[in-house]
Amino acid sequence: MRPATGAFRFLEFCMRSLAQTKVLRQAGLAAFATLALGYPRLAAWPHRTEALFILCLLLLWSAFVLWAFVFAWPERGTAPRPFEFPRSAGLWGLATAYAALAILWLHWIVDPRLRVATPGDYPQDLPSWAAMSLFMLAFEPLFLYFAPFAVWSRLTRRPAIAWWGTVLFGVFVFLLKLQSLPVLPPPSLFALMILVRITSGCLTLYFYVRGGVWLVWWLIFLTQLRHLPAVFPA
Repeated sequence: MRPATGAFRFLEFCMRSLAQTKVLRQAGLAAFATLALGYPRLAAWPHRTEALFILCLLLLWSAFVLWAFVFAWPERGTAPRPFEFPRSAGLWGLATAYAALAILWLHWIVDPRLRVATPGDYPQDLPSWAAMSLFMLAFEPLFLYFAPFAVWSRLTRRPAIAWWGTVLFGVFVFLLKLQSLPVLPPPSLFALMILVRITSGCLTLYFYVRGGVWLVWWLIFLTQLRHLPAVFPA
């Protein structure tokens, strides 16, 4: 029997990393935490309560697979140690300043249009704000940044390709969301939103590489705070 090719050996090595007991245990715990945080959002999803159990299973399995990528390949290639807490005050300050700029952009440019086009994506009261915010913290960065960057890092072993592969994946998801809108934004605004999306993807990934998951969660938490004035009871 001929020896396995380099590609096959590489794939076998990747799968062995995923199958490690430590990785499976960490991914399982993180997946259940993701489900616990995302459950209020699933339970409040209109017209989907009859399929709540299936939605929970899908979220649990998806989170398990994605977290397995993150935990299996944290130090190999270019991926960071995801849960290493950043101690740099300057890095936290820079992330906070970036979040403030993102809040201004979202509040004045994006939210007024999307709130009319897709009102279900915006909280109406404090419970819905908490449910949406927890789901975003638990799943969105895992799906858009943590897992894709780990996969690209392992497959390519080239930081630039891993970086842009992750960013462009986020742009692709953003385009799918825009296509679901009843009315597309004007071409000039559409182009500006894509440019901002690329920029925000690069900056978010920068904070992930430098500060792990904590800085990314901090960014999302701050941007979600912009909804509080509209939902806080008078």
